[in-house]
Amino acid sequence: MRKNILRIFLFFLISIVSFAASFRIFELNVEAKLQKDGSMLVSETVTYFIDEINGVYFNIDAKGYGGITSLQVFEDNGNGVSDNNEILFNEVNPSNYEVTENDGVYRIKLYSKNYNNVRRFKFVYTLPEAIKVYEDVAQLNRKMVGQDWQQGISTVKVTIEIPVSKDYDNSKILVFGHGPLTGEVDREENTAVYKLDNYYPGDFLEAHILMEPEIFSEYNKSKIVHKDMKQKLLDMEAKLADEANAERDKAIRQQEMINKVFEKPGLIFGVLSSIWGVLMFYIYGIYRRKNRVKNSVGKYLRELPDDSSPALVGSFMTDSISGNEILATIVDLIRRKVLMLETSGEKSIITLVGNTEKLSAQERVIVDIYINDFGNGKSLDLKDFDLFQEVPMSTARKFEKWKTIIQSEMDRKDLVFEGFKGMGENLFYTSLGGIILGIKFFKNILEKAMESKMFLIIIIMGFILLISLTKARYPRKELAEAKDKWQAFKNFLSDYSQLEEAKISSVHLWEQYFVYAIALEVSEKVVEAYKKALDMGVIDQGVNKFRTSPIFNTMFNSSFSNLNGIVSRTNSMASSTIASSRRSSSSGGGGGFGSGSSGGGGSRGGGGAF
Repeated sequence: MRKNILRIFLFFLISIVSFAASFRIFELNVEAKLQKDGSMLVSETVTYFIDEINGVYFNIDAKGYGGITSLQVFEDNGNGVSDNNEILFNEVNPSNYEVTENDGVYRIKLYSKNYNNVRRFKFVYTLPEAIKVYEDVAQLNRKMVGQDWQQGISTVKVTIEIPVSKDYDNSKILVFGHGPLTGEVDREENTAVYKLDNYYPGDFLEAHILMEPEIFSEYNKSKIVHKDMKQKLLDMEAKLADEANAERDKAIRQQEMINKVFEKPGLIFGVLSSIWGVLMFYIYGIYRRKNRVKNSVGKYLRELPDDSSPALVGSFMTDSISGNEILATIVDLIRRKVLMLETSGEKSIITLVGNTEKLSAQERVIVDIYINDFGNGKSLDLKDFDLFQEVPMSTARKFEKWKTIIQSEMDRKDLVFEGFKGMGENLFYTSLGGIILGIKFFKNILEKAMESKMFLIIIIMGFILLISLTKARYPRKELAEAKDKWQAFKNFLSDYSQLEEAKISSVHLWEQYFVYAIALEVSEKVVEAYKKALDMGVIDQGVNKFRTSPIFNTMFNSSFSNLNGIVSRTNSMASSTIASSRRSSSSGGGGGFGSGSSGGGGSRGGGGAF
């Protein structure tokens, strides 16, 4: 069905846009060295894959860490690497960049025009108050990668060096990490190494390291906090580790269940088919008498039955809440000019151009996911998805929230099924009682009958059927009536002759019908009819109305194909990713990232290009 959508969505918006930076961030490498006075020297190298930029920007959130000192900015010289395979950098003249500060956030704007190349930029600075020292422990607690990166980053690595010798007993250095559960932290001699693949804007990588206070012998003694904190901090980390591991265990159980289902597909199919056949026969008989709706609109309905959203219609008509409803929602937002799909050459960008305040709750979630989580808060470059193979857990939860909103709306409007629960339970217990009595009075006969394998199969299938009856269901009156009307509208959209006879002249109406056709899985029929109507001259394009339509435009290329693929991927990847991640450690010996945050600052750090 999705392939059909790709083939039939032939037309889309071409916009003339002003210059916008086009780039991807491939790698972020952070090297930090703690000093005995409690300061931290930080070097951050960012690797850009560039189509076209005027320059880059870099934010340092130093609030609570004493600001920054000794800032230096570097860019690679473009001549490759040195003899020892190190990137060669040149320091940038301060006249080529500007630094502004607001509420502890330092914003560096570096002018460096680049086209179709790979460039690396390095920012070196010192945080004077990186360490907090208590009576029994010294603590580094900072988000080494902040949440305000303009785009995702394929690979992140953070190395933090402790000011002790390499033969120091590193069991006394307790390392914890927080952020996406796919991240990892390890101790390597006198360093803590953090790794994270597939960073998304809004994520963070937080380092939490507990050390012996004696390490920081040059620390200002007047700033020592005179209380014991080590056990309290360890208890907090243990709680966060348990929460993260519980999340992993849940994902593992889900994955194992899926794997078991597919181990014996033939048997499962046979059993389910048998049960389904019997239940359908039973339900059909009841349904004929229960909440049956007389067709009041006829076979065809030429107008939208009501103002239900395409996501809601698709959900109750297909009895599922899936990516197809997301796709219909995004196209509808494009139709309503809340979103805009720009296609120019190889560029495919979705941009937020309208006001989101009047959107429904479920529409706002979709915008939040694709513009904020996967985009930069303003737009989404579809090419960026080539770098990512996972969906963050925080975003996966938003997908679940979206489904919950749709389901709640169906519940509120009674667009749901009712069960045969009472009938099924009565039949189950009656049958169970009959079996018990039968065993009591016809024990000998049953013993001989049970020697037959077929008898046992029948008994087992009978129990399965009786239990399944408690799950059987039929549509409520409201759902039956809605299905009847929307089915008539679907019939209208599916029938070429009806669409031709209607002589729909409004491009706006064709756009609206197409959105619902996606939700109802008949979009190819609408497009075919639209093409015929266009050829026949039925459609009134007005003064360039057709050419400015956000839905139908002859210059559409592969942008929608990319979007459709993204919708399909992002709705299904989180569980397997989390299930395969390393478990969190409560002992500080390394492992997977813990849940939540340990409370470190630095969340407003980030970067991008312009």
